[in-house]
Amino acid sequence: MSIREFAAHLGVHERLVSKWEAGGIRVHPRPINQAALDTSLARSDDVVRARFAALIDQPLIDRPDAPGTEPGPLVGARANYSSDADLLALIDAGAMRGDALAAISERDLIMAAAHEASEHAGQAESTNVGATTLEQLDADVMRIANDYVHIPPVPMMVEMLRVRRRVYRLLEGHQRPADTSHLYLLAGTLSGLLANASTDLGYYDAAGEQIRAAWAYAELCGHNGLRAWTKGMHALIEYSAERPRRAVLLVQGGHEFAESATARVRLFTIEARIWSKMGSADDTDRCIRAAEAAREFDATDDLHDSIGGVFGFNDAKANYYAGATYVHLGLAEPALSATRRAIDLYANGPSQQRSYGAESLARVDNAAAHLINGSLDGASAALAPVLGLDEDKRIAQLEERLTGVRRRIASPAFRAASEARLLDERIEEFCASTAAKGIPPGDSAS
Repeated sequence: MSIREFAAHLGVHERLVSKWEAGGIRVHPRPINQAALDTSLARSDDVVRARFAALIDQPLIDRPDAPGTEPGPLVGARANYSSDADLLALIDAGAMRGDALAAISERDLIMAAAHEASEHAGQAESTNVGATTLEQLDADVMRIANDYVHIPPVPMMVEMLRVRRRVYRLLEGHQRPADTSHLYLLAGTLSGLLANASTDLGYYDAAGEQIRAAWAYAELCGHNGLRAWTKGMHALIEYSAERPRRAVLLVQGGHEFAESATARVRLFTIEARIWSKMGSADDTDRCIRAAEAAREFDATDDLHDSIGGVFGFNDAKANYYAGATYVHLGLAEPALSATRRAIDLYANGPSQQRSYGAESLARVDNAAAHLINGSLDGASAALAPVLGLDEDKRIAQLEERLTGVRRRIASPAFRAASEARLLDERIEEFCASTAAKGIPPGDSAS
């Protein structure tokens, strides 16, 4: 093959090939041309590759090509790598195939592979997360999840964001795979808490973003407890946003991940509540019975049972949910029984577990049940503690449920009662000053 033919074969000008031939070992082709040379060699037949291997085993000196041989621009190819990184880059580029491997020193190849393994293992062992850091973050999440039930949402959101931002910064660094998974679990639980807070403040779109992030983290760390809780929380967001059919699909999707009694009871109870809002008594009853059966299951998990708080589902919360379910169905007596039980459990339980939000909502549902029974006095008594709540604890769900109570008060049965008008005015005044409405412009929850 002539110089002109070889240049055409490579797709370069023949003067460049002549320059290579004249320069000998002093020539260093550009990477794109070197890649073309390597590809040409790799595609050559065994005879050409063998001749090339023999040539590069000779001393690397300038010499003319032997008569009858092809031009020798690739003489000195051994000089194309001067470090482990160069050699490994050639391997990555596919330049070392077949007989071309003869151009590599056996020792260089073995040592480069060994050095790469050692360096990678050293990096894998390094971490920016120590056991103490993870323990502190775990403690922060447990504290926030349990404090949230008795502290107003806005200041708690600040703390949630602070801790989650720390988790995010750690995830930007390098840690062991098990620690990365742990950080994803923390990010997921904190996003779930922020979704809950956003819901309490009435920002359902923001809550949806947070809960979808929580689900993504649950998938990344493979934590079924967080998966089950997240599906239930997402269903509650859709329920609050008046999208009950979407809520049913979400909560049903959580059952496959529920591995503890608490998780199972919670999901069936949420589902019963959604079905009751849709007016399906049969589906509601089915879910109530399933929740009762799930109580016999003795397994626990480290989210619902160990952390608890927002992630828990104790008897007080279960009775509060049951009360709301029976109100939807217009069943006064079971609604009164469930809500009274919830109020009693919250009022007489440990103060740190007393959820002002759930207890207040149970009182509103208790008032609704009294109105179904025709008792305006009973409704007024039930609402008295609620209407005295501090503004920063007036979560969005209270305004929504109290709006339902106002509709009942406006029915013909109470229209002529002066007590009804007074109660309606007090509810209207309460709803004018809620936690969300008290957030300064530009500081809305998200």
